[in-house]
Amino acid sequence: MKKIGLFLIIFIILIGGFIYLGINLIPKEKSESPTLFSKEDYKIEEENNDKFIVVDKVGLKCKVPEGWDIKIEGDDVPKPEYWVNLLSPDAVVKDNIIDEGCIVEILVVKSKETAEDIRDNIILLKNKSGELESLKNDYFMAEKFEIANINGFNAFKTISQENNIIGQNINIEIPIKDSYINFNIAYSTISKEVCLPIWEDFLENVEIN
Repeated sequence: MKKIGLFLIIFIILIGGFIYLGINLIPKEKSESPTLFSKEDYKIEEENNDKFIVVDKVGLKCKVPEGWDIKIEGDDVPKPEYWVNLLSPDAVVKDNIIDEGCIVEILVVKSKETAEDIRDNIILLKNKSGELESLKNDYFMAEKFEIANINGFNAFKTISQENNIIGQNINIEIPIKDSYINFNIAYSTISKEVCLPIWEDFLENVEIN
């Protein structure tokens, strides 16, 4: 009986070992890290003296505010990742802080996981779930969370606290299949009344097909 008990213990240990190895040796699906689109994905087009930023891969077309500068930023290291900055004529940026004027940032990012997270955040806001407290940890600079509607698409909107030194920031994330579009505006406190109407007009003219 002692031998049977010993064999049983060894058998259980072996089975447990095989199960452990099996679980840990099975290839797991790797979550793809967010990747900004390449420089070639952002096109600048002109129609009737108006300029537009066009990203065909997500069906995006947005009108550049009249008189604003367009700068395509980014680099190719370790891989091509770019975004677009639209700057008001009076924009002054020092050490990544907007001192005067306003700047609108346009990013398109490939990330299935993040796109799903954004959809989940929108559902949380719709349901007014108690889990909203978790959003404050993920978006620690945000003061308000809202659902925005951009050309018929639900979007996750965050508004930062207003600060006399760093101004204010409004961020909008729109999940599109396995990617997402990110619109962001930053403006100095003294430029708020001028920037916000331009921002609202910019969003109203966004097209997503």
